[in-house]
Amino acid sequence: MSTMHWGYLDAGNLAGIYYEQSQLDMAILHYKQAINCDSTFIEAYNNLSCFALQPNHPQALSSLGNIYMDCNMMSVAASFYKATLAVTTGISAPFNNLAIIYKQQTAADGLVNRGNTFKEIGRVTEAIQDYIRAVNIIPTMPEAHANLASAYKDR
Repeated sequence: MSTMHWGYLDAGNLAGIYYEQSQLDMAILHYKQAINCDSTFIEAYNNLSCFALQPNHPQALSSLGNIYMDCNMMSVAASFYKATLAVTTGISAPFNNLAIIYKQQTAADGLVNRGNTFKEIGRVTEAIQDYIRAVNIIPTMPEAHANLASAYKDR
């Protein structure tokens, strides 16, 4: 299936994965497909320009991480921060931003786990509240959405 049938964010996410795997040609191709899906997808334009200028420049990698973090695409952001740190440890922002991402992930995971416990003991309203809080922390967390849907169904 072509990424043209997906949304622009799907193509952008796939580009980030290819970048993480050092498949720059595929990453560039998918950023271009993301732009074809949505010509206002500024992040894809920015990422393409960074690749063109210097694909392993620490500031460029860190900036890409910032863009994905701003878009709540935390796993992709983390991959760019890790790539930055693989090139240099002389920039503090990637360390700080990874810590923020890991802290958010831990908080959201904890809320989902507590929600699961509440649901198991029949306290579905409290489970729903925890799942909603987890979704607010990490809007793209599939487990939180799935468990929230299940809790609403069981209510």
